[in-house]
Amino acid sequence: MDGEINNPPKTTGCLAAKVDRGTGTKELSARVDQYSIAHSQTLEMTEYLKSAGHVKEYKKLKTCGHYLVFRDYKGIGKVRLHAAQFCKTHLLCQMCARRRGGKIFESYWKRYEQILAQSPNLRPYLVTLTIKNGDDLAECKQRLRQALSKMTQQRRNALKGQKSVEFAKSFGGFTAIEVTNIGNGWHVHAHMIWLCEVPPNHFLLSKEWELITGDSKIVDVRPLHDPKGGFMEVCKYVTKFSDLSPEQTYHVYEIMGRGMRLIDSHGVLRGVKVPDSLLDANLKDEPYVELFYRFLDGRYRQVADFELNYPMKKKKPSNPRIKTPPEDSRTSEEFEDFDYEEFSGMFSNPKEWDELDKLIPESEVSNEAYKALDP
Repeated sequence: MDGEINNPPKTTGCLAAKVDRGTGTKELSARVDQYSIAHSQTLEMTEYLKSAGHVKEYKKLKTCGHYLVFRDYKGIGKVRLHAAQFCKTHLLCQMCARRRGGKIFESYWKRYEQILAQSPNLRPYLVTLTIKNGDDLAECKQRLRQALSKMTQQRRNALKGQKSVEFAKSFGGFTAIEVTNIGNGWHVHAHMIWLCEVPPNHFLLSKEWELITGDSKIVDVRPLHDPKGGFMEVCKYVTKFSDLSPEQTYHVYEIMGRGMRLIDSHGVLRGVKVPDSLLDANLKDEPYVELFYRFLDGRYRQVADFELNYPMKKKKPSNPRIKTPPEDSRTSEEFEDFDYEEFSGMFSNPKEWDELDKLIPESEVSNEAYKALDP
């Protein structure tokens, strides 16, 4: 069968953005291989939920991703995911997480291109803010949430003419929260995109962040010479939980899934709408062949349409008075193929922050200039 996995890779990369894969059966084969890995991880999580007695979540995940229906537009070399059953529990389900990550990237990248056309002097920066590790994830979450809230309020005040802060240099951007645990406690931190005309000052931002948090000064600021890669780098943290055990993943789901936005935005990027559907947009007026896949014996395998037996929902008649703009996912396919290892590996290992810490001198709390930063 074309597309069967002989030696599946051990990592999934980022699947979510193959929402507009456009090169036919050969490319589809690699894409299906990756989906097989993601769904296998979802099945492992499903078994944990069942054994641990998490019935509600188990019921959601147990039917997710059992079938996939692609439309192959052979005339133009495009393949779109037309139908699937998704649970949309992205903090537990690897498949849904990666699909959602691509949708987020696509939405923010489109807005960025629009803004850049109007304000070509803006430059993107990748900013990372950390807090000290802790044993209590709920406490770490609360500390980061309060710190980010205070930082945002300082930006608002500065834009009204009050004390200047580095965050006020950002005309807009978005934030993704990452949670890791490599054996020395929970490491909760924020990765941000800032669009600035004036570069943020790493040293001043470190001082401001320490005054906000009280004990954390580790920050990282770097210009994005590859803006698209930077956007992908931030969006991938929405989906990055494969390094956690199933038990840890469920704990993150319980704690982080309530009362805090794991993706947020500010300034000119506020208000970006991320599509709710995890499927690809169909191409109108183009002939296609439908390809049916079921998850059998550890991988997706192509089957005949009568073997699929997937539920067909009757669509409600459309209202001709309401016009819905067509979904365009031309850029999000690149998200899935992005090589994060080549772009940036420093954020994957929290131990490296210790090395950064040595480069930043101890704060002089008596320095009146820095005291003035504290509202």
